[in-house]
Amino acid sequence: MGVVYKEYRCNNCHKLFFKGILVEGELEVKCKACHEVTVHHASAFNELLCLVSPCPHRVALKPKPE
Repeated sequence: MGVVYKEYRCNNCHKLFFKGILVEGELEVKCKACHEVTVHHASAFNELLCLVSPCPHRVALKPKPE
């Protein structure tokens, strides 16, 4: 079971900017295709919290190779 990322797209031409999770704040992006400025807001932080310990949905990070 993998992580499901949200797609962030241009509001005008729907060009994909990136896939990911915004946890806090907002991001303003200018589309290279149509030059529209789009503001993306973070997800509600409470949606990302899990109160179960240990969380069965937690994804372990792989250590970087040295």
